[in-house]
Amino acid sequence: MKKIIVNGGLSLRGKVVPQGSKNAALPILFATLLTDGVSVLRRVPEIGDVEVAIRILKSFGASVIRDGECLIVDTRSLKYTKPDSALTSKIRASSYLIGASLGRFGLVEIAPIGGCDFDKRPIDMHLAAAAALGVERFGDTLTAKKLVGGEITFDKVSVGATINALLMASVAEGKTVIKGGAREPHVLSLAEFLISAGADIAYDGDKVFVTGRPLRGGNYTVIPDMIEAGTYLSLAPLTDGEITVEGNVAVYLDAFLNLFKAGGASVTADSAQTTFRGNLTAEINVKTEPYPGYPTDLQPQLCPLMARFFGGSIEETVWRGRFGYLEALSRFGVGYTRYESFAKIHPSELKGASVHSPDLRGGAACLMAALAAKGKSEIYMPEVIMRGYERLEEKLSSLGADVKIVD
Repeated sequence: MKKIIVNGGLSLRGKVVPQGSKNAALPILFATLLTDGVSVLRRVPEIGDVEVAIRILKSFGASVIRDGECLIVDTRSLKYTKPDSALTSKIRASSYLIGASLGRFGLVEIAPIGGCDFDKRPIDMHLAAAAALGVERFGDTLTAKKLVGGEITFDKVSVGATINALLMASVAEGKTVIKGGAREPHVLSLAEFLISAGADIAYDGDKVFVTGRPLRGGNYTVIPDMIEAGTYLSLAPLTDGEITVEGNVAVYLDAFLNLFKAGGASVTADSAQTTFRGNLTAEINVKTEPYPGYPTDLQPQLCPLMARFFGGSIEETVWRGRFGYLEALSRFGVGYTRYESFAKIHPSELKGASVHSPDLRGGAACLMAALAAKGKSEIYMPEVIMRGYERLEEKLSSLGADVKIVD
């Protein structure tokens, strides 16, 4: 078993070059299954979830060659195979096989879907979108002699279901209208990749119009990872430091930046870089919402900050049960009162601790607490965190952190 050893209490300073977005790269990788050609994908992060997705693509016969941050994906000679549950159960993004496999083969056998186990995460909306385009279900098998364009209306926002709808509609016969779909940056990023591969996708207000076409290989540079960027920026006030994330990440982080400005942190942002410095001077309270609201994937990282300064509250509206990580944070001294979809974080003295990573973003929050607390901490199962954070030890060390990942 691996662990991260942290000697905390140091002020972190420096610059971080953001990785490509995990949440954008994964649906794009599965979207290559729809194409009959060679796709060139740049800025694909070297993280655990991506490596699992690549193994799934290879199981269908795809050739995937990595050259640094560039992936060359050849999907000209694919053959349907039942998804390996040992792989699909590792990542939530394996749910995108519903749209990608139906679009390419007209067939998919639903396998166990993985990801962080912090809430009930059903796929009923994914299945409803498939049914609207002519898909039939027989037990755990979905089939379609051909996908036919139709109307898909979502009563609530679902990123995953919207992604599957886009995948299927891109190759379905005729026109599809998607209403009420998610508008997160990584969803729009998928649409941009599909367009590069020949898809006909147009946005008009809250509607998306898609005319199905045969797709060739695409050519795309993955957008920067706003969740990774937000995690590193949060370390500046947490550790009395100054951290700059290069590139135009601010365009995706309005709600996050505004929250920290309201909390008194010094925030400067433009299209070239974003910098955080200084401490918080006020309590912060947040409500997570679909984009452009505050992202749920950046709520666990707020807890160490709230604890170190004036406390605060989190209302979770996206994944109502996403507070399981608080038990692990309590080992670091974080005091809290928890309800089903709401948590109050109390001002607390952070201390070193030994914990297991509870989930991807909760594990990142534990690592943040360890970096802020004086003394030694150990975080077991760092591979859970490295599902979403590239070159973790290297980047933190470059900021002045005393961290080491060991067996």
